[in-house]
Amino acid sequence: MNVCQRVPRSVAVTVVALVVLGLAACSSPDEGDDASGSVAPVTVNTSAGSVTLDRVPERIAAIGDQWTDAVLSFGVTPVAYGTTTEQQIGKQSPWTEGKLGDATKISLTGDRVSQIAAANPDLILLPGFGVESSEIDKLKQIAPTIPSITGQQIDPWQDQVRLLGAVLREPDKATEIVNGVQSRIDTIKRDNPGLAGKTFAFAYMFSADQIQVLGDPRDGATALFADLGLTVPQRLQDIAAQQRLPRFPISTENVPQLDSDLLVIAAGTPQLATQLKTLPGYAQLTAVRTNAVAQMDLTNITALNLPSPLSIPYVLDQLTPAVQAAARS
Repeated sequence: MNVCQRVPRSVAVTVVALVVLGLAACSSPDEGDDASGSVAPVTVNTSAGSVTLDRVPERIAAIGDQWTDAVLSFGVTPVAYGTTTEQQIGKQSPWTEGKLGDATKISLTGDRVSQIAAANPDLILLPGFGVESSEIDKLKQIAPTIPSITGQQIDPWQDQVRLLGAVLREPDKATEIVNGVQSRIDTIKRDNPGLAGKTFAFAYMFSADQIQVLGDPRDGATALFADLGLTVPQRLQDIAAQQRLPRFPISTENVPQLDSDLLVIAAGTPQLATQLKTLPGYAQLTAVRTNAVAQMDLTNITALNLPSPLSIPYVLDQLTPAVQAAARS
């Protein structure tokens, strides 16, 4: 089998008898379909092996914010879903509100296998964290199951959209979705050339003495900032590498480690948000001194932490003022 072009980024997609992955197709759109309207099988390679789908899925169970948003971006309502945002704030995220219809809500802390099975899905999508291999094995007995694409905790949202474009046989729609979001990011980058070479720190204060920090530049949550021309400070990369953790905790006394041109941070409660600003060393941070701090609430930090084609456009407006300040500094 000849494939016209290499699959973009980390998504490896092989289409049996028909290439459908949104670049330049090798055959006409309906070639390979029979008179009954069936489509050629699609095999997608994931971090847990290959998955073959013989037909276009109609009942998708999307577990995790990223997959839920990616499915919705195609105008498809999942038959079941489960999101961290709704679990945390007790309601649907602002960017999915009104779009999930009568989809069954899956409790992420309950018996997910039984809940998903009850929805009778023909495709199950899983995030790259919080899922045991034994759970994946059980779900595979229910329907074709796609776990993390890259093996990272957070997959690049573009990869998810392109994979779904292949699975849903809508590669052109996938390209449209990716290009639409990317154009907004590119506009901000173009309007703020001073971002080139600047650094950013991404953190969450989850207790009175602990702050979670992102240090791995390969983490899917860094993609937006990389697109803007920003990088993770080398000292944070070094800590992540030493601890072998893409996201690691630091004590509040080590706040100076967050020094960067742009600081994106949230706190678990309003009280912690107030405490954060009084921590020794906080006022001396470069981003604080230049007003380049994006103080996020729990919803917005989740939108960045679990980036998707729906969450990124929503949160860009909240992020832009701090980005502009970083570019001017």
